[in-house]
Amino acid sequence: LDHHAHDHTHDPGVSSVSIVCEGEMDLEKADMWLGNLLLERSDDIYRMKGLLSVSGMPQRFVFQGVHDIFQGSPDRMWEANEPRINKIVFIGRNLNREELEMGFKDCLLK
Repeated sequence: LDHHAHDHTHDPGVSSVSIVCEGEMDLEKADMWLGNLLLERSDDIYRMKGLLSVSGMPQRFVFQGVHDIFQGSPDRMWEANEPRINKIVFIGRNLNREELEMGFKDCLLK
């Protein structure tokens, strides 16, 4: 048995948190929140990806981040009958779902 073949992706501390909410996202707010989050937690957040319904934008805004590198761009147009939702998935360790959910929902236009 080769004990060097241990696969670190199955580290028990790694989890994923996904958050879905409806509403219009304030892109500037979301950008700042995600930027700060990745700076503060870049060791813990391995990967992040998502889809935003941005106020005033007819396209879906998709983004992804790996550690502290974050990029996003408009994607295809929203379909007429498609529910405009915001979705974000974090993969990492020591993730606090409540904190992430509160921060994400705080970026919605009130």
